Amino acid sequence: MTDRLILCATARLAQTLRAAAPVGAAVWQMPRALTIGQWLTTLADEALLSGAATLPQVLDPFAELLLWEKVIADSLPESSSPLFDIQGMAASAAEAHALCRIWKLQPDSSQLSEEAKLFIGWQAEFARRCRTSAWIDVAGLHWQLIALIEAGHFSLPQTIAFAGFDRYTPLDHNLMAALTARGVTVENRPQTAVDRSNRQVLACPDVDAECAAVVAWAKTQLATNPACRLGIVAPDLAGVRDRLEFLLDDALHPVLIRPDAAEVPRCFNFSLGRALADLPLIRVALDLLALGSGRAKVEQSRLSELLLAGGWSAAAGEADGRARLDAALRRDLPYFTTLPALIRLAGRLAEFEPPLCPQTVAALATFGETAGAAPRKLLPGHWTSVFRNCLKAVGWPGDRPLSSHEFQARRAFGEVLDGFGQHDALLGPVAFAEAARRLSQLCRKRLFQPETRGQPAIQVLGVLESAGLGFDALWVMGMNDDLWPPPPRPNPLLPAELLRAAGAAHASAEVELDFAQRVHARLSLSAPEVTFSYSQADGNRVLRPSPLIAGIPAADETPGEVETLARQLAGEAASACDLIEDAMAPPVAEGEKVSGGSWLLRAQAICPAWAYYQYRLGGEAMDEPVEGLDPAARGTLVHEALEAFWTAVRSSETLAALDEANRQQAIAEAVAKALQSFELKRRVTLAARFRELEAARLEKLLDVWLALESRRGLAFDVIACEQPAEVEIEEIKVKMIVDRIDRLADGRQVIIDYKTGATVDTKNWAGQRITEPQLPIYAALVNDEVAAVVFAKVLLDKPAFAGVADEKDILPGVQGIGDDKQKIFDSAEFPDWVAVITHWRERLHAVAKEVKAGQAGVMFADEKALQYCEVLALLRLPERRRLLAQTVAGEDA
Repeated sequence: MTDRLILCATARLAQTLRAAAPVGAAVWQMPRALTIGQWLTTLADEALLSGAATLPQVLDPFAELLLWEKVIADSLPESSSPLFDIQGMAASAAEAHALCRIWKLQPDSSQLSEEAKLFIGWQAEFARRCRTSAWIDVAGLHWQLIALIEAGHFSLPQTIAFAGFDRYTPLDHNLMAALTARGVTVENRPQTAVDRSNRQVLACPDVDAECAAVVAWAKTQLATNPACRLGIVAPDLAGVRDRLEFLLDDALHPVLIRPDAAEVPRCFNFSLGRALADLPLIRVALDLLALGSGRAKVEQSRLSELLLAGGWSAAAGEADGRARLDAALRRDLPYFTTLPALIRLAGRLAEFEPPLCPQTVAALATFGETAGAAPRKLLPGHWTSVFRNCLKAVGWPGDRPLSSHEFQARRAFGEVLDGFGQHDALLGPVAFAEAARRLSQLCRKRLFQPETRGQPAIQVLGVLESAGLGFDALWVMGMNDDLWPPPPRPNPLLPAELLRAAGAAHASAEVELDFAQRVHARLSLSAPEVTFSYSQADGNRVLRPSPLIAGIPAADETPGEVETLARQLAGEAASACDLIEDAMAPPVAEGEKVSGGSWLLRAQAICPAWAYYQYRLGGEAMDEPVEGLDPAARGTLVHEALEAFWTAVRSSETLAALDEANRQQAIAEAVAKALQSFELKRRVTLAARFRELEAARLEKLLDVWLALESRRGLAFDVIACEQPAEVEIEEIKVKMIVDRIDRLADGRQVIIDYKTGATVDTKNWAGQRITEPQLPIYAALVNDEVAAVVFAKVLLDKPAFAGVADEKDILPGVQGIGDDKQKIFDSAEFPDWVAVITHWRERLHAVAKEVKAGQAGVMFADEKALQYCEVLALLRLPERRRLLAQTVAGEDA
């Protein structure tokens, strides 16, 4: 017998005990510390090697889930199987089975719910298939090994100490009894006792403030004693991990902000690893494999993400070309597209300019050929070599050397691939897409934690991972009553009364309270100085402290603010730099072409910086793919349908002469022409059913709108649709398209701009900055015969004209200048139509002068007016808000 073994509640505690060095010792024997599962696995290996017992093949957690999926799927009618979340049901069944094993639960079949009866049937079939194939689940194997211990097998240590357990299960108790019966001295390793008087509670405004307080505390502790061991424990570690990690890195390692320092060891470590599938290098590999042969349609965004991602082919050398191909992909291909369509698009672009990213396109083509050459179905073990060949064909993992963490991730991915064949018997022959999906599931279940050297000063842990660990100071955050004690989560497939009676994990509020009290007492003994904290609010939701921290005195003082790198730089800038108000861009040079047309003057009127960045510098937002038609495309269809209709009908007289049948036929023909034109211009083919639905929508919309047109009191002829116009304002050429021009019987004209949105703004026409300038430009600077300018609100609900006219009754609902009901223009300032035209001319020239002079400041009256700004990021609105807040604070002081 070996002298002593320590069985630990967590792998982290076992690793910590093995790595602990006795004070002052130069040489020592490393303690043997393992989890119960690790130790029993060594006993299973010993039994197999010695021939003491023939044990079934143990199912790993993923294999067990696969078996549960097959059992449940086979129990459901084939027609209804797609309606169920079989993976979710399998996870619940596996958990219920484990609870029955570990807690020795035996449901009474006479008092079961329908769900529990289903589970009993699944469990019986699961056991039958395990017996047939000589498989066993992990908990079942542990019970068999305990029975072998009881039977006298294995060489056991003289003493076994259990460390870090907050509570024991019946399986644990049976193991202890079997060890005791074999003469092993069983000990419960006690928590190191510390003075519990130095405990305090800190209330924080919200989670962000709580994270900042934790980091400020850690920084102060390390500054006082660089050799101290600190612990940070959070019940909801996954929810605060990213915030904590960014703050710790920013406050404690500001000089490591450089990309080449991303893997430099830090003074903190998180117990919560990341799923292998979430690592960028592995995610790219899985996303590539998910394309399969590329023949199936996928969301355009998936191809876009791959083009912009590193880790395959010439990602570094062709980054610019890939970005340009991505822009073309967004512009020219539909929402659902294929890999061959992307390759053809790259070929078309190469006809007019040098190839954008030839190595990338060639790699994608080779990948598609390699994947397409594979048989339709293979066993998972055979797919392993196919997947490796596909990734090799596409140039994974890329054209640059891998970092240490990336190398470790690639090695872990290789291990998952190598082990894929272990599931041949459970999965059977599967298609490429299904094999790639199952591989992705395996990678999501494999947690990855890069190898680290030494013991970082700060350990960030969940409540379970903190078991048995001691610190010089400890901070326990997230002590809110909705998190601690944790809410009960009884398994839905087992009777709640049975779970409560056994005291099984998560069975009831009483069980969770008892567990939380045990953990809380243990945490209070984990360090001489323990701080508990909680958040007072989450947005508009008021939060309460956990009842378990009631009675602990409040903290005398709060940690100072976190001195992040951004704060340091802002402070240095404020003291060392002069703030210069620079709102002027270079003036428009002679001969310089300024794009944008009326949109340029619109953007200048709303925010000069918008106009400068977008129309003088050419900045624009990337196209965002949408399924079907976006609002802009639907608006374009309405414009084209109305253009087609009025091109054929031409006048109010012709419209009035149409009977119902002929009007509907004219509308249908206009809609069909609009859809055909739309498909030709966009180089897309709408699905037949979608085209039919869109045609019905357009026909109904035009029918409603034309009913309003029929009620116009004055006869008119439509003399132009989608009429181009050009005018020079302050030597800036402004081009625009007028949706429609009607001519009245007396020769005057009505200018119409179609709008398919519910909200239009005409009040700005009377202001100093005209933010809807297209109609005023035409009326004031292009055509002298205009009698009315209006927006046509082409809507199913409340269609209407909105605008202003020389006199009333020209259009339904449009008031004339000087009418009492006219609310846009003050009659005292604008007594007649001439005054309105003069105002427009002056204000348009004033805004054009700003453009010409180079005024480009971030100035606007209402931030909501920037809704359609494509260069919003360049306006740096958050920084502007911060500066304004500092100015206001300074004035108040």
